[in-house]
Amino acid sequence: MIIGVIKDLLQKNGVIKGDTICVFSDITSFGVPNTLKDHIKKRGMNYLLDSYIDTFKDVVGKEGILLMPTFTYSACNNEIFDVNNSKSTVGVLTEYFRKKEDVKRSLHPIFSFAAYGKKADEILKQEDWDSFSEKSVMGKLENINAMYILFGVGMHESATFVLYSEQKYKAYYRYFKNFPGIIVDGDKKVETDVSYYVRDLNINYEYSWENLEKIGKKRGIIKSDKFESGEIMLMRAKEIDFLIREELDRDKDSLIRRV
Repeated sequence: MIIGVIKDLLQKNGVIKGDTICVFSDITSFGVPNTLKDHIKKRGMNYLLDSYIDTFKDVVGKEGILLMPTFTYSACNNEIFDVNNSKSTVGVLTEYFRKKEDVKRSLHPIFSFAAYGKKADEILKQEDWDSFSEKSVMGKLENINAMYILFGVGMHESATFVLYSEQKYKAYYRYFKNFPGIIVDGDKKVETDVSYYVRDLNINYEYSWENLEKIGKKRGIIKSDKFESGEIMLMRAKEIDFLIREELDRDKDSLIRRV
């Protein structure tokens, strides 16, 4: 069954019991696994979504933490961020996950995360409003050396942790910009300014993270396996952050392509 296949793949590539994993996903790249087609016909697509989520939960165990991004970009769009109702814009699996009863969500009105696990509150706690500071969710994931999992997506599409490292190492083609944020959490309302290290539109460039992916795979920092018609990549937060620092030190334009 699918649960066993993915569990074996994740364990083979370094995920252990008690681990913290953060999953960035596009499950459409896998299609519908043949082994689940009959179940899905009977029970609907939620059966597939639950199969993926249950697999992630099982592999980290009761002491582990499972996170997924549930980004809304609400503050960037002058919209109210409703913690309980604002939909994730980064994939059907993330939206389904964040609505589950045993899952909690952070308060960030641009880059919110949803998490499951005994220690979910600690990692989701909003300590400042800098999107990628050391106190942000991304900063905490790097500090504990969490495992990033790209589940059906490449670095170029979904590796938001690269933005964290770009801020940390002061990539010249970005700058800090504040956005007014309004957060609604049940009957509570918070108004704040949110800092985001945005791209400098006066510099003409495109992201070019494909080379980072190639180097990471070559060095063994990024582990990769095929699953169905897609790919699953895994990497430790500290290792990929160190590689990004090396690449920026080597060439300040290593993560972009000037146009």
